[in-house]
Amino acid sequence: MVIKDKIWGKIEIKDELIEEIILDKDFQRMKKISQLGIFKYSFLHGLKFSRFEHSIGVYYLLKKFGANKEECLAGLLHDVSHGAFSHVLDIVFIDDGNEEYADSILFEKISGSSIGRILKKDKYDLVKIVNNCGHTMLDKELPDIAADRIDYLLRDPLGMNSQLIEKITDSLVIKNKEFVFDNSFFANLFAYHYYNLNKNVWSSVFWTVNHKILADIIRLIIEKGYAKKEDLFLKNDEEITKIIEENKDKDIEMLINKMKSIDYHKIKVVSKKDKYDYKWKKKNRFVDPKILIGDKIKKLSDINPEWKLKLEYFKKHLYFEYYVRLG
Repeated sequence: MVIKDKIWGKIEIKDELIEEIILDKDFQRMKKISQLGIFKYSFLHGLKFSRFEHSIGVYYLLKKFGANKEECLAGLLHDVSHGAFSHVLDIVFIDDGNEEYADSILFEKISGSSIGRILKKDKYDLVKIVNNCGHTMLDKELPDIAADRIDYLLRDPLGMNSQLIEKITDSLVIKNKEFVFDNSFFANLFAYHYYNLNKNVWSSVFWTVNHKILADIIRLIIEKGYAKKEDLFLKNDEEITKIIEENKDKDIEMLINKMKSIDYHKIKVVSKKDKYDYKWKKKNRFVDPKILIGDKIKKLSDINPEWKLKLEYFKKHLYFEYYVRLG
């Protein structure tokens, strides 16, 4: 199997088990699950990539840098439990700012699926794969970097060009079973780009307003019986959008029109004491990459005083909290 990837180029899959999983319907479903949770009526609609692309990319990175088979499987499967519109469902079901709902149901989703049966047939321990046991190349707590974080940053459509992606990837090495940079310049570049995307896109007011309105639409299709909760995890973005459109519900159409007509220049961040249309709390994402200097490993904040100050601020402000009026 050969997969043509937007950022990693031609990815050859020579492992029969990996190929069988990729061809499974539950994995294929991710081709139409937006990584960024973007609805077709949002002005953000052109900025998209899929959970499928990202999952293949994470697998590729882990394989390229020598992770063992179990960790490569964990990377391939880490997003299978995402429902339609990805993290929008965190707002629908939990709304605590942590965006961890899909992770909390990953074991349940895989164990009851044909992917789970494929793994059991090959005698893989599903608990170890799903619970990320010792998979430090795949995922680490913020502010460390790992394959998951590396791929979605470099893959973001507002991200870097192919030459920078190649140079950043070439500057990564594995030490103590984790990703570190061997070049402080590219560690800086990675960290600042992550910071800017988090501040100006992922946790921005205009982005989250879109997610809030879409979450309200999804709640309505469940409350009014147009779809069941489980449909959100069996169907993809296009199928849920079709349900939204086909029912011609006045309340839903009002929310769609609201999304389409928002003047993002007039959105105001206000005090919680003021009148507001939406409030939310969102995890503040930041990284502090490790760098190999000689035979020692240091963090970016150890050698960059400006980044150290930013990191100290982040640690005191683990969440963005917004109260906004639409104008």
